[in-house]
Amino acid sequence: MKGRALGIIVNGVQISSAEINAEVQHQQAGDPGAAAYTAARALVIRELLIQRAVELGLSQRAEAIQNSDAIIDDLLAQEIKTPLADQETCLRYYNHNRPKFVTSPIFDVSHILYIAALNRPDQRQWAKNRAEESLLRLRSAPTLFEQIARSDSACSSAAQGGRLGQIIRGQTTPAFEEALLQMEAGDLTTQPVATEVGYHIIKVHDKANGKQLPFETVKAWIAESLHARSWNRAFQQYITLLAGRSQMSGFTFEETMQFLM
Repeated sequence: MKGRALGIIVNGVQISSAEINAEVQHQQAGDPGAAAYTAARALVIRELLIQRAVELGLSQRAEAIQNSDAIIDDLLAQEIKTPLADQETCLRYYNHNRPKFVTSPIFDVSHILYIAALNRPDQRQWAKNRAEESLLRLRSAPTLFEQIARSDSACSSAAQGGRLGQIIRGQTTPAFEEALLQMEAGDLTTQPVATEVGYHIIKVHDKANGKQLPFETVKAWIAESLHARSWNRAFQQYITLLAGRSQMSGFTFEETMQFLM
């Protein structure tokens, strides 16, 4: 059955429920059913590859089971050949994806945090109301920011008047970052910014915009990335081919297969 840990047979070789249950421990899927399917899929792929290595004479089955990673690496090196992307292909990818190759902007930021847990609607409403009240005061008296931060903010930065210092992408929560990316030097958030920890008032003291990285700087990364994509597609096709010519029961691959080695 599809994705269920009931024991599987691949060309006469059984993959037991116990093996699948043991493999589940190495999967990161949160849903038990998804984890069981992913575990079964990994074991089926491993078995298909071991059988192919034995078929090609790369190893005896006992050795392949004992040293499966090395044998499978040898098999894939022999069976899957993908060309490296040339400079023209890499340059085309760069020109079509230029925003990917821009350094993160740097923000010099302060904030005031009114803390509130997501599962406490009463706290959330209180925090939002307090943040809105403070924003009203700051619109008429911007110089009060540090004073309010020191007295109100639940962040440790309160001791520095709310100062967080320099921030780049990836250093804050997604909602905080999304708001920050819309701001310029001198801006104060027009509305409280809701995150999982509460409501923030954000002030940007300064901002250095990101810079476009030149092609020469990123061309090696692009070549490696394109090669990895090409290899993954070839690997998926290879497993599909092996599975298609095999006798298998107790398992079927999902229609959209995403294989990870």
